Parts: sequence; structure tokens; C-alpha cells
Amino acid sequence: MDFQNQKKNSYLFNRIIGKFLVLSFVFSSAQAGPWVDQGSMGLRHDIQILADANLIEGPITTWPLSWSDLSRNLEDSKNLNSYELKALKRVRLAANRSMRTERIKLHSRIAVVENPVEIRNFANTPRGDSEIGIGATWTGNRFAYKAQGTWVEDAIDGKEWRADGSYAGVALGNWMLAISMQDRWWGPGWQGSLILSNNARPIPSITFERNSTEAFKSKWMSWIGPWDFSFLLGRTEGRIEPANANFMGMRFNFRPLKNLEIGLSRTAQFCGKVSVFDEDTGDLTGLKKRPCSLSTFWKLLKGQDNSGENVDPNNEPGNQLAGYDGRWSSNLFEQPIALYTQWIGEDNNGLLATSMMGLFGMETWGSLGNLGTYRAYIEWSDTECDFNLYRQGGGTEDLCYNNKTFREKGYRYYDRSIGHTFDNDSSVFSLGGIFIDNKDSIWTAKLNFGNLNRDDESNRPLENIRNTVAKEKTKYAELLIDFTKDTKFGRFRLGTGYDYRKITRTGEKEKDLEFYLEWTLAQL
Repeated sequence: MDFQNQKKNSYLFNRIIGKFLVLSFVFSSAQAGPWVDQGSMGLRHDIQILADANLIEGPITTWPLSWSDLSRNLEDSKNLNSYELKALKRVRLAANRSMRTERIKLHSRIAVVENPVEIRNFANTPRGDSEIGIGATWTGNRFAYKAQGTWVEDAIDGKEWRADGSYAGVALGNWMLAISMQDRWWGPGWQGSLILSNNARPIPSITFERNSTEAFKSKWMSWIGPWDFSFLLGRTEGRIEPANANFMGMRFNFRPLKNLEIGLSRTAQFCGKVSVFDEDTGDLTGLKKRPCSLSTFWKLLKGQDNSGENVDPNNEPGNQLAGYDGRWSSNLFEQPIALYTQWIGEDNNGLLATSMMGLFGMETWGSLGNLGTYRAYIEWSDTECDFNLYRQGGGTEDLCYNNKTFREKGYRYYDRSIGHTFDNDSSVFSLGGIFIDNKDSIWTAKLNFGNLNRDDESNRPLENIRNTVAKEKTKYAELLIDFTKDTKFGRFRLGTGYDYRKITRTGEKEKDLEFYLEWTLAQL
């Protein structure tokens, strides 16, 4: 496929999006509320409180969530304690603001930044040195639209203008079909997701998601409990490696018990063009078109993509990740707690994921009397394949988030990992807290410490190292504090932090002060 064909394919993809926007005006009726956007630590904290109180019945670890699904559970307030009632009040207010229909709502945003936060968590912190955004949202009985434009100063990917956060969706029965450029977060972690997070910019995608998470009526399937399913098919923008590749994601999560949520996730990169390297010198010699047909997609779905094992190297369909996660909550001496984990495999054997990465966490929450509500968590992530806990004697370095087929960039988009923010071969502990005071101001803090890219001792040229946050083994520590306050003049957000790094091999140290000030004004 030459560059002209690449342009033609991009043009056809854009035409499909355009036709969808036009056709979506043809249908009518049925409630279709917009999404609960990924990124607000305070709102997620409140939603999780209501889910653990069994007021919200559906699964809530696939973001963005559906407001229409959440709102059907918000009327009943019996059996809630005082801090749960406060959380319910805040979530109801957010739902009422977001689900007002048949009107255009404008919003704007300005952020001033010094040293943007590189290691991101669930919170959406500014990506560039300064950002200016403006947009409009409209929600109807069946349709939901959001057009958003942002200018970013000194963008790391060179894209100063972007439409991230935009979408156009139409409800089809109990399903939502959309064109989306939304951030996503799959899994129970607060610091990271091993398979799909907000670390990289959102991939433009066609999405198909369940609107209501009600359980099956069948006696044979009702044991699954409330369930959710998301499917997305996207296309990476621009002439990046892998050039014009497709991206597929599927997630099924369910609550078989009131205090247990389980998720199954799978993603894949396929088609596009990849770099070709000389086997002797390692020099780049050109680009090669990858197989791209229905047969390729079928092999991908079957897990028939282990080069040299169950498929010829020349016909290997692409790069896949898959795995599972779970969250279980209970009480310990009348104190609520939850344990959660996520296991994602870089490789597979048939339909079973192998070469696993791991994430483990514990959280607790409650009330500090009249001061407000809190949540505290501790989380450990290891992004080395077959890490120590999983296989004794050490894991396999330089494998996770990397791939022989997509050798140049691997599981990354615009030079950021699509999965965990720590990128490959990192082991980091995270301590975090959320506090919402009696005036509904939101305070969050995180402390990270551990090793980034711990298996790379700089034995290779830097251009051959794909880790995006550390080019070799680096000791890392970071403290970040964030304060958010709603006023009649808009929402103000202030964040400040300290990032410390030390290269193990040389002892070279790097210390940065992080700062951002953000103002957002949304029409009610």
C-alpha cells in the first residue's frame, strides 16, 4: 500500500464517520444519556461508594460509564449512612447537569502548566505546557453529541490542535453506537490499567456499548448478574509506526455477587505498515504492508498469532493483549475494604493469555465525621512479563508492550503506552488518597516509588529502547497533590508535585517541580 492508498483509506474512514453523523439525525425516541467521562477522581470515588453500598447495581470498572444506567439507581436512598447520602447527593447533581436534554451546553477550559505530569493516573491532568479548549455538548432523546477542540502548547506528539473528548452517539435499543475520541479506562486500578488507560491520547474509534447493565432474564444466565460489554474498532492517525494500523478492543465485565466485579479484556493491533530492518546491521530499510483481510481478522480472534508456532511469520495478524481483573469488597472490623487485581498477558496460547503482567491493590473508605469523606489505596504494578510473583527466578524483559511485528513502537500511540503509564519492565508502588470536604472541595494525593524500565542497563542504543518514560533502569519517586473547587465563576483546579529520578547505572539525578492551574466553565 503506497502513500496515496493510505490517504484514500483515511478519506474513506472519514467519510464513514461523516455519513454516520448525517444518518444519526434520521432516528428518533428512547432515552440516551451521555457518558460519565473518565478522569474525575472525586466523582469516581462517589460512584464507587454507592456501588459498594449496593445502590448502584451494575459494574463500574469500564470507563466511560453510561449516565442513563447509573441514574436509574439513584432514587432509592434507604439504608444509606450519612457519608453515603452525601455521595448520592453529589452524584445526583452531576447526573442532572449532564442529562439535561434538547439544549446545547457550551464549555471552555484554560490550563497553565509547568512540567506536565508524565506519570498519569485515573485523573486527567493537562498534557502540554499550556492548554486552551472550547466545546459544545447536546443530548437528545436518542442522540448525544460533543464537539471539542483543544490547543496544546509544546505538545509531545507535535499535534497542537486536537479534538480529543469529542463523540457522536445514537441509541439502538439497549446499545449505544458512537464515533468516539474519548479517554478510556479498563480495570479497577486507581494509578493504572495494564491494558487500556488515559495514558496515551484516545484513538479515534467506532464504539458499540451496552446502555443498561441489567442482568439476563434467563434462569440459565441470570447468575452472571448485571453485565456490561464494550467493543471498539479504531484507526491510529497519521504516518506513525505502525502506520495507519487498526486497533480493536473488547471488554466484558459483570457482578455475579453484590460485592464482586469481574472483567475480561482483549485488545489488538493489526493491518497497517511496519518498519523492515536489515537482519545483519539492524538498519531500517523501508516499510512493509501487513496482512489485512477477513482471514487475518479471524486468525486474530482465534488467537492464531504466535509467529513460528501457530502461524507463519509472514502471515502473523498482529499484536494482542488479553486478561482479566476483579474487585471484591467487604468489611473488616466494621471498616469497609476492597481488594482488586488485574492480570494482562502480552502473548497467548490459543485463547488463553500468557506472559502476564500484574496489578494488585487494596483500598478503604469512610467518613471523617463532619470534615468529609475519604478513600485511601495502595497499589503495586509490575509490567514485566512473567514477573517474579508469577514465575520464580525473574521474568522476561523487553517483551510486554513490545512486539516483533510492530517492532518500532509496539503497544504505543503517539509515543505513550496505551496500557500502563509506567510502560514496560517497571515495578512501582503507589499510595493514594481522595478527600471530599464538607463544602464539596476535592483533595487528592499520590505517592509513587519504585523502578522504571528496571531490566534495561543501557546495553543497547537509545533509539532501540521503546520505553517512553525511562530509557534505562531508573529509580523513581513522585508526590503529587491536587485541589479542585467549584465556584460561581467556574471550576478551579490546582496541582503541584515533585518528580525525582536517578539512573541506576550512572547515578545521574533529575528533579522536577510540577505545577498546573486549570479553570473550567461549563454552561448548566
